[in-house]
Amino acid sequence: MNTSFRNTLHAASFFLCGALTLSALQATALQSTRADDGPPTQKVNYADLDISNPAGAKVLYGRIVTAARHVCAVNGYKDLTSMRWVQVCTDHAIDNAVRDVDSPALTALRPGTATNLAGN
Repeated sequence: MNTSFRNTLHAASFFLCGALTLSALQATALQSTRADDGPPTQKVNYADLDISNPAGAKVLYGRIVTAARHVCAVNGYKDLTSMRWVQVCTDHAIDNAVRDVDSPALTALRPGTATNLAGN
């Protein structure tokens, strides 16, 4: 009985180490792939919008969020590390786009950004 428990414990330890190794390799491969490509970008057209008013800014904000989700998407990776990376990438992309446009109406739609906090 003691030998059976010991064998089960060794097998479980082996599989746990293997799973952790695969997870670490997957996260490393994901980060190196993204790092080699540089930061993802996508142009968002807003020439058709009046972003000085809240309605136009809201439409532009929706386009920015969609573009950020698109460029930061990671196909095939569903582990916690890649999901966290996608969230950080998306937030960073949205913050940068809002800052680059430099519209008070658009900035007001992104609470908690450094740009928005600086104006308070």
